[in-house]
Amino acid sequence: MTSTTPARMAATRARIAANVARDRFAAPTTLRVLRFIAAHLDSAAAECESYDGTTNAPFSRMMRSLDDAVELITMHTDTRFTASVVDYITAPLSAVPLPEPRRLYPVDARYAERESALRAELAQLHADTGAAESDPERWFSAVLATLAKWARLAGIVAVDNARPYNRARVAALHLKCIDCGGSTIQFGARQWAVCACGKGQAWADAMSCECFGYACPAVRHDAAN
Repeated sequence: MTSTTPARMAATRARIAANVARDRFAAPTTLRVLRFIAAHLDSAAAECESYDGTTNAPFSRMMRSLDDAVELITMHTDTRFTASVVDYITAPLSAVPLPEPRRLYPVDARYAERESALRAELAQLHADTGAAESDPERWFSAVLATLAKWARLAGIVAVDNARPYNRARVAALHLKCIDCGGSTIQFGARQWAVCACGKGQAWADAMSCECFGYACPAVRHDAAN
């Protein structure tokens, strides 16, 4: 197996992510979590490297290790990793396009500008397929650094958007009545919502964002039953 096979490329990315996790500066409690994440990523890389073409079992074990890493990443946002790291690692195996980060919907224009800049930075890295193949360590390290900045910004936006005086502005970014276009919408049981204009509609119709159900801050902060 050469260094350019999909399995080897996936293993290389997993090793790079593991090294980034070990080298990341953080508080002592977060460092312990980062070490566990690194161990899971190393395990995923080892399974991928063991692939000899006779069975796909190594990939199943690799995915279990990646799932364990994602579980920790999801529970500990202070690691500044994102769950999308798995998509980058498995991309050489699946040929699926690299993931786009979810929209943050900041109400503060400064954070909106920062989000746009980071999105452009990530898009430029995605387009540099030559570097991804010829210098994966530099390329993927740069991707992870950008995602770390994205994770930090996501935390800042979540706090700022949750401020009581931003409630109406958050709703305007996430909600839109199918009748009047307003965003003063009450969410009730059975996935039914009612606008201030009196128009009833399904939750999905009232939400103009990319969020899902109660994960949407405009729904969570509303009087949902």
